[in-house]
Amino acid sequence: MNSIAFVCSVFSFYTITFAEHFKYETILSKDKLLNLQWNVNYADKLVKLRIQGKLRPNEWLAFGFSDYGECENADLVLFWKDLFGNKMFKNRRPTDYRGYIHIDQNQNYVRTLTEKLKYNRFTLEFIRKFDTCDEDDYKLDNGTTHIIFFTGYGYPRHINTLQYKKGLQRVQILKPDIPDVNIPKDTTVIDVTNQEITVPSTDTTYWWYLTKLPDFKRKYHIIKYEGIIEKGHEHLVHHMELFHCEARPDEVVPSYNGPGLAEGKPPGLSICRKVIGAWAMGASSVTLPEEAGTPVGGDGWSRFVLLEVHYNNPQLSKGIEDSSGIRLYVTSKLRKFDSGIMELGLEYTNKMAIPPNQNLFSLTGYCIPDCTRTAIPRTGIHIYASQLHTHMTGKRVYTKHVRNGKELPELNRDNHYSPHFQEIRRLQEPVDVLPGDSLITTCDDSTLDRENITLGGFSIKEEMCVNYIHYYPAVDLEVCKSSVDSDALRAFFRFMNKRYKDNTSSTKSVAENYQSIRWSYLASQMLSNFYDIAPLSMQCNRSDGTRFPGNWNNKDIPRITLPITTQSGSC
Repeated sequence: MNSIAFVCSVFSFYTITFAEHFKYETILSKDKLLNLQWNVNYADKLVKLRIQGKLRPNEWLAFGFSDYGECENADLVLFWKDLFGNKMFKNRRPTDYRGYIHIDQNQNYVRTLTEKLKYNRFTLEFIRKFDTCDEDDYKLDNGTTHIIFFTGYGYPRHINTLQYKKGLQRVQILKPDIPDVNIPKDTTVIDVTNQEITVPSTDTTYWWYLTKLPDFKRKYHIIKYEGIIEKGHEHLVHHMELFHCEARPDEVVPSYNGPGLAEGKPPGLSICRKVIGAWAMGASSVTLPEEAGTPVGGDGWSRFVLLEVHYNNPQLSKGIEDSSGIRLYVTSKLRKFDSGIMELGLEYTNKMAIPPNQNLFSLTGYCIPDCTRTAIPRTGIHIYASQLHTHMTGKRVYTKHVRNGKELPELNRDNHYSPHFQEIRRLQEPVDVLPGDSLITTCDDSTLDRENITLGGFSIKEEMCVNYIHYYPAVDLEVCKSSVDSDALRAFFRFMNKRYKDNTSSTKSVAENYQSIRWSYLASQMLSNFYDIAPLSMQCNRSDGTRFPGNWNNKDIPRITLPITTQSGSC
């Protein structure tokens, strides 16, 4: 069957109408002028993609998906011209470990348009299902999608022996189908940025800059925010947060403009904790739902804010000046609800750790029923967006929602998480959380390239496991996170010394004890099992850093007694 007949016969199964314009877009390659656009059809579980770019005569293009951007086992389609000038479009089976590309017997990518334009430019459009029911094809989901693409010359059969260029882009293909929100005409743009600071020549720097917002005489709402990254510094800025300082209107917060501390904030800045804007590597702008806005201004409101920028400088480069920061969009047209941001997951502490040489090691942080029962009103809160966050070992992150032991649909999941792409993602539907609910955040981390224990902490070489949830109406609960109980951890170290003769000791610090253990396969499994049963130490904190009343040590892990029933797929 020739290619034209093949395309028509397959396409006849699809009688789907997509919008004429493409809603989503990303640049694949600037030098090749390759651009990707796409639309999502949730009713029929189809995605339509358009690639536009420039290919020279005898040049081919491969485009597709893989778990984390690797070539092996990638799901590819290829576009090229044969010896007779016919335009060829084929779905290829995953590449093998030798780099060979094989034609897939099931052609599940359906070309709908090929158009050659002037100056070697082209347009290619095609359709595929979210799940093609083919084990050789990549299954699209609403997490991160790693897009890989190649261009080269000759017949594309063996990518390891061809002269080609490879590219990688990360996107969320299956974006939620949410209508655009209109921005009021009176919207004011406020930039809060560093002032040409010199980035220290250290691996990890948290830079703190205290400044003031304009003097809003009455209450306003932030309805959108985004990162401002100085050109050429995209690799340097890992993430940013803008904290409001919960001070009295007449209180002067001490000036600060310099590297932050590893633990806590200096005197006077500890009140700067309430997050009103955030950005992380790979993220785009965040537009709040039309019913909610983050409050600023009015009586009793302090103008002081603290900008925190996490710089990742593994090359220890010197003399880099940076003025990155966060842009706020503020309106006087108030929404129905005040919006807030809450931290879920693990405390920033070295009490949690990941052994070396692990393919996937799970760390879990808990927001327990006692905390939500204490801090969330009877009517509950409505979560509309989520930002999952780890450092460099994170591979998969998800948050489960549990009510009275019954597992509800997950709050968010990213099975192909990348620390280089940490979007704040709108949820398709708001998730209602009631008093007494549990929110359980798990990070699956890989340390196959590490020979030493990875501790929890602030450094890029240490680890975090966090879900920043965006919700309304705002409550006073800012942090609902856990770590292993300190007494239980000390007992674990004593056990490793007594049973396995590891050089742990009550006189050593937590970090020294972790580093004193010989991390065999058995020791790693024992740590994992310990985390699964050990009691918790909780942070059930207000925005001023104080804990809600209660006993937050030696708390039980909330358990799922009625797992959710998974729906069978369409295959």
